[in-house]
Amino acid sequence: MSALDRLLVSAAVAASPLEQRAARHEQWLADVRDAHELDLSPTALAFGALTTALFHRRAGHRSTWGNTMTTMPGTVRSTPHTIPTIPVLLTLAVVSFLAGSVGLGLVQRYNGIAGSLPVFLLISIVLTVVPGLAVAASVLLVTGAPIRRRAVGALVVLAVTALWWSVQTGFFNPPVYPALSLGIITGAWLAVWLVVLRRPGWTWSLLLLPVLASVLVFPLSNGVYETQLAYSLKAAVSSATALVPFLAALLAATIAGRLSKGTPTGFAQHPEALAATSA
Repeated sequence: MSALDRLLVSAAVAASPLEQRAARHEQWLADVRDAHELDLSPTALAFGALTTALFHRRAGHRSTWGNTMTTMPGTVRSTPHTIPTIPVLLTLAVVSFLAGSVGLGLVQRYNGIAGSLPVFLLISIVLTVVPGLAVAASVLLVTGAPIRRRAVGALVVLAVTALWWSVQTGFFNPPVYPALSLGIITGAWLAVWLVVLRRPGWTWSLLLLPVLASVLVFPLSNGVYETQLAYSLKAAVSSATALVPFLAALLAATIAGRLSKGTPTGFAQHPEALAATSA
């Protein structure tokens, strides 16, 4: 069991009701420790324990995914009210990105004021770092790829995220047309996903989707300023349109998973294979 797995289980136990912590700690550690024997991802199960603790605090001490750990491989069945881990992470990324975009637009009227710098830095983290961490965690938890390749992919996502944050905060100004910057960032995340899962060659053409999306929404984001809306609202709407390339990248990843050969993984994976949690 890796240190990350132990950390996730410990966090899950800490987030559990006091009367359930002892039982959950013992059983979750055993489930994660024995995951490889059933061809399951220990990290995905550990993260499933954390989502169980966060979303099902009133549930019994052992969640449905914990019970399925004792079944024979191939007999796992989906259950009602499951929470697939990777879609939850990606939803968090979308919500964080949208909140950061809107916040960035609203704070534009205070641009140049020293007191707004901490707020701007916080918004930049919500806009770039949180989505990047969610995508990196999704790459790390996906099934159907060796752990080493997933770990390298997650590190690449984090490196691209750090670059994006430096561009957003003005520490680095690449010679890239602004309309293409986010398309390139999300395209890089998508490329990591395709490499980690070894998607077929034709799926590489999907990298054009986030780039084209960023080009198409650029006139819309600028056109908002020609309306009669308040400046803060104009900036918020303009910034929020940057979500479109991110959604295009998610759509491309889904298409690559569903239409390529082999068992769909990641975005198109069945809930039980994603360490789903249930009450």
